[in-house]
Formats: sequence, C-alpha cells, structure tokens
Amino acid sequence: MSGGPEGDGVDELAWLPWSVGGAARKGTLGAGSLYSGEAWGLFLDALGEAGAFLHSDRVPAGPEGVAEGYRHLMVLLALGIDEALRTADPYDPVIQPGNVDNVMKWGMDCPDALYAGCSVRPDATYRVWGTRGDARFVAFQVMAGIGNAGDVVADDLELGPDGEFELYLSADKHEGNWLPLTEGASSFVIRQFFYDWVAEKPATFHVECLSRHDAAAEPAPDPAERTARQLAALGAFVRESLRFWWDVEEGGRAQGMNAFRPPVVRSDIGGATDNVTVWGSWELQDDEALVVEMRPPPALYWSVSFGNQWWESIDYARHQSSLNGHQAVLDDGVFRAVVAHRDPGVANWLDTAGNRRGAAIVRWVRADEAPVPTTTVVPFDALDSVLPASTPRVTTAERRRGLDARLAGVRKRFPR
Repeated sequence: MSGGPEGDGVDELAWLPWSVGGAARKGTLGAGSLYSGEAWGLFLDALGEAGAFLHSDRVPAGPEGVAEGYRHLMVLLALGIDEALRTADPYDPVIQPGNVDNVMKWGMDCPDALYAGCSVRPDATYRVWGTRGDARFVAFQVMAGIGNAGDVVADDLELGPDGEFELYLSADKHEGNWLPLTEGASSFVIRQFFYDWVAEKPATFHVECLSRHDAAAEPAPDPAERTARQLAALGAFVRESLRFWWDVEEGGRAQGMNAFRPPVVRSDIGGATDNVTVWGSWELQDDEALVVEMRPPPALYWSVSFGNQWWESIDYARHQSSLNGHQAVLDDGVFRAVVAHRDPGVANWLDTAGNRRGAAIVRWVRADEAPVPTTTVVPFDALDSVLPASTPRVTTAERRRGLDARLAGVRKRFPR
C-alpha cells in the first residue's frame, strides 16, 4: 500500500481516519511546507490519485463505480477533516461521539451502533463514569493504534442499582472496575449496540485524567506545522482508505459471490473480542434475489447488514438494509431473509437500495456459536416457489410502519 511521498508524514496506517488527527504530532513536514504550498500540493496530488482510481479498470463503469465513488470520496474527506479539527488532548480528555454515523459511513459500520471515545496515553490514569442505560450491548475498549489492547462488557462491571458505573484506565492495576493501559495505548472506544432503536436509552459517559507523569509534558506543535502535516495526511487518508477497502472488496469477491465466509474475530483491526463476524460478498442483477438462511443460536446480540461496494452500510434509516435479533422475524427458530432490489413482501426483506454489489456482515456477540448463513440466488419472480409457505409476510402498511420506526430510531440516536 502506498505510503505517500517521502516526508509527508504518512505512515502505513494512513487508511485509518484517526491517522489525520495523529499527524499533528509526527512527521517531517515543517511550517515552511505550508507557506510554500508544498503541503497543499501533497493534499491535492493525493486527491487526484484517488479520483483517478475511480476511472481505472479495477472499478466497474457506471453510476456505482464513478458517481457513487465520488460521493464516497466526499464522505472520506469529511471524515478526515472532522478528525483534523477535533480536540484530542489525551491529558485533557473529552468523550466525544464518533464521527461514523448514519451519514458518515466507513468500514461496514454497524447499523445498530453508537460509537464514542477519547484519546488516552499509558502514562496517565483515567476515571470513566456514568450510567449504563439499556442498550442491548455496551462495551469499553482500549486501542493501541489499530489493535485491540483490551476490552470489557459493561454488564461484567460492578454496577450501581440504577446502572451507575466507574471504570479506571491505567498501566498499574486499580481497585474496582479496571482496564489496563498497555504500552502504545492510544484511544478509548465505547460501543453501544441497540436492538430496539426507539425504546432503548443510551448510556451516559464522563472522563477525567487523574494523573500523568511530568515527563509526559510536551510542547504543542506549531499551528502552521500542524496544519501542513494534517493536510498531507488528509489527502493520504482519502487515497489509502479508498484503496484499502477496495482491496478488501476484491479479495472477498475472489472467494465467491453471494456467499458468506468462515467466522473471524478481527481484534487485529480493532474488533472487540466478544464480536465474532461472518463476512460475505454479494452481487444481484435486476431480476434476481438472494435468499439468506440460518438458525440463530442464543446470543447477547446478533445482526445481519448489507453494504455497498465501498464498504459503507446501505442507508439503514430509510431502507431495511439490516436486521438484528429484535427486528428479525423467525420462522420456527429459522431466520430467512430475502435480499432484493424491490419489496418481495416478506418480513425479513433486506433492501439493496439500488446497489448491485457489495459486502455483507453477520455479527455475533456472546453467541453460543457463529453459524455461517446458507445462500441461494433465485429469479425474483420465482421466490414464492422456493420460500416455505410459513415465511412471515408483511402488508404495505406494515412495511411503512416499520420503515417509519427505523427512521425515528436513527434520528433519536444521531443528531443529524
């Protein structure tokens, strides 16, 4: 993977959004590169390379490849700018909502999730406190770069009668609820997965830095130097993220279309240890449908979500492109969904929202097992001949009410 021009402050993790924020304090670009226009040139060159990629023979021609590709570049640019402009002082932390939401999508984000977090360092001690709320799944995680350095589920903590909690983060063991800050610890991540999007209440969180080593004090970077490095990193992020996820997409497609692969725990790229994922790839013509079937085991949480070829979750606010263990309707213990471009009238319709290809993920959290769904591609007009008579159906009015509830739940969860 390209690391960008020498001296532009880009590293091998340039495909990650937070590489833009981290660039402020590392790299070799100085203030002079801003005044000379060099940093701006690096930024524009990287954007130009990203745009050229959309017109390469690797990307299918047409609206999904070019029009949606440019829209995806705007999303990446917005994510990177947000990272550059946020305050992220690990010694004066503030828990902020994640910038990945129902508008800014990246890396097959979970449609049930609300992400939050702050920067941390292993030479400091932090106290995190709040109330658990009643989201289906709440978990805390320490990251070291992109890797998972430790996590804990809120329900495993000592909680007060109303869900109050206190969690300490430090290198040395602390009494009570504690997560270790190992060498290289860089961020604290909070995940909330909601089952009932309308009814479940989110948790509340606060954080304070209790102590830090005197040696940790370091001068703030020169504003011009900071801007120069982040401009270069911003362009590199857009280019490298586009390439990274396209490589992942192509790799999945090479292993078989309209199929799911064996379960994995991707703690190496930030996944929680309790989150087992089953990745898949799909592609449907206008007159085709994909029948997905599995028998969900007992689990704290499970969901199925479909995304586009840019590894963005398909608009789940206005389309039923995902279903979780609360939303899905089982038929004698079996989950059977139909992925299609138009409504087949079954309860578990997964709407492609006009996309023709992309990624899919089944998430299992604290499940007895992680089954891989079976899949069958059939002509859309032949669905009734392959679906059991007992397959749950919905009326047009019921579908409308379900979609209205999804939109209301998303608007409740996110401010935009």
